[in-house]
Amino acid sequence: MGRLLQLLSRASASNSWWPGCPEFALPDVVPDPPLKVLLVVAHPDDESECAATLYRITHELGGVVDQVIVTNGAGGQNFSTPALDYYGLSRNEGIAKLLPSLRRREVMGAGRIIGIRHHYFLGQEDAGFTLDPGEGLRSWDLPRLRHKLRNLLHSEQYDLVLTLLPAQDTHGHHQTVAVLALEAAAAMPLASRPAVAGVRAGSPANGTVPVFSELTGFPATRTTSGAPVWSFDRRTPLKHNAALNHSIIVHWVIAEHKSQGMFQMEYGRHTHEYFLQFATGSERWDALWQKFAELGPVTRQLATAEAA
Repeated sequence: MGRLLQLLSRASASNSWWPGCPEFALPDVVPDPPLKVLLVVAHPDDESECAATLYRITHELGGVVDQVIVTNGAGGQNFSTPALDYYGLSRNEGIAKLLPSLRRREVMGAGRIIGIRHHYFLGQEDAGFTLDPGEGLRSWDLPRLRHKLRNLLHSEQYDLVLTLLPAQDTHGHHQTVAVLALEAAAAMPLASRPAVAGVRAGSPANGTVPVFSELTGFPATRTTSGAPVWSFDRRTPLKHNAALNHSIIVHWVIAEHKSQGMFQMEYGRHTHEYFLQFATGSERWDALWQKFAELGPVTRQLATAEAA
């Protein structure tokens, strides 16, 4: 237990401009970045879904990425057994009690790899896995979440907001968070509204390219096309050494989340990060695409299924 407490103490975050929501900041942030991105997710570890893209934005484009994490991650203890010895624990009950602090430490480590500037922890209840987006809508402090998301979007003026794709076969918290992020973006004037996209990792080799047009009952989640508008191959060589590729970054990020045993099984399964554009966002997608495409190989997807 002493080792774990020592590790957690090192992950203490600095004071945030949102009381009660500690923030971790990377030093030497570019004052006028060419691209500002906000990732809005439900759980610590969700950032791995687009880790290669985020790394490319921060390390190769010189952009800025911030992250909002809505829940405390307390529901992720079911597959934590392999981490017990690593963290000096003897019983699952011990890791369950400390999981929110532990997962915060893990996601901050992952953020340092990716280059995330700020983490905003909103501390909402995580009761475990569900496919129901209504679970979060019923149990979370929605006025507080909506207020903070809108304030952040207005104050930072992001070019792009990313969420996990809210498909019905994914975690209900991912669906809920996407809805909340889209609501916040839609509340902004169109001239200052960011583009908004949903991301999901997959692989053309095993037929896991996402197809999505709208989450039933939530019209704000409608996409401009039922297929990805672009994708990034994690096997694309790194900028400074063509013998290495971006999948290394994804593996490093996954390895940070040692409390999530099932998550570790994802190692190497997905080769691509796919992005679907939400209709709610601004029309700046082509300009954002051009910035990213200037870095080198990236695939613009051809839409094959139009949203209803």
